Amino acid sequence: MKRIPVVIAGCGGVGRQLLEHIVNCRALHSKQGLVLRVVGVCDSQSMLVANDIFTEELNDDVLARICLEKSRGTSLSELNDIGDCQVFDYKEATMQVIDIAGLLGRSTGLAVVDCTASSETLEVLKQVIDSGCCVVLANKKPLTSSMEDYQKLTSHIRRIRYESTVGAGLPIIASVTRVVASGDSVVSYCWELKWHFGVYVMSEVETGKPFSEVVSGSKAPCGMDVARKDFLGGGLSLVDKDIAERVRVASLKGNVLRYVFGSQEISKASSIGRLRGSDNVVEIYSRCYKEYPFVIQGAGAGTTLQPLEFWLIS
Repeated sequence: MKRIPVVIAGCGGVGRQLLEHIVNCRALHSKQGLVLRVVGVCDSQSMLVANDIFTEELNDDVLARICLEKSRGTSLSELNDIGDCQVFDYKEATMQVIDIAGLLGRSTGLAVVDCTASSETLEVLKQVIDSGCCVVLANKKPLTSSMEDYQKLTSHIRRIRYESTVGAGLPIIASVTRVVASGDSVVSYCWELKWHFGVYVMSEVETGKPFSEVVSGSKAPCGMDVARKDFLGGGLSLVDKDIAERVRVASLKGNVLRYVFGSQEISKASSIGRLRGSDNVVEIYSRCYKEYPFVIQGAGAGTTLQPLEFWLIS
């Protein structure tokens, strides 16, 4: 049975979903000859660590309690009665992650999963990799620092997995890597990703809703605040008639209006034209996929962690 020690940084929606997913998949992992040993969990203020990281882990009852309390907004530092584990404050937590990586990197190995939305994890992650341990990212900010930091993080490419930071968890990086590894050469990409302006908004307008209502709606997907505040400013209602007319004209031609490098008409039959709601799509044109592209499509992962957990066990 392969036993992988894991430290999870971040107990927001993503971190909690990952913890719950690990617990729910125990039977599946057992059939695969695998055990994910969660030896530490961090939030923005503190950290819980198993008393003996070599032989013990935070059991499933403890993980369930962590998820429950964090969903209520409770800090890990307040969970003094949670079981056989140690509680550390924020400053101590940073050193604890580094120390755990140093100890386990020389023996069993360790996977540190960054489920935060912070760039402050960068220095810790670099030291974790230097210790011979692995990093799995749901957080893209450590990758968007300086080129020097990026090169440091990726200097041992087998020790870092960041596929879940791209395309809402779709297997884009792995797929492109395999296309190139086969001897094919990528010519171009076309995509609709992440905040879905071109899909969510326009597909809603096609149902008859005013453009301003869709963009201003509280249920608009993640990132729509960018459209509200920066892209369209305060004159949303002024473009309602114009957008509605463009949608109508496009429909008469058998097309739909999408935002792909600017708003433009796209054939309803195309992979981008068929998208609805929170779907994402990437079209890859290459020497072998010249006329008909290699298409990767799926809904935005949000806090659904199958993509992240896949890269954790791989």
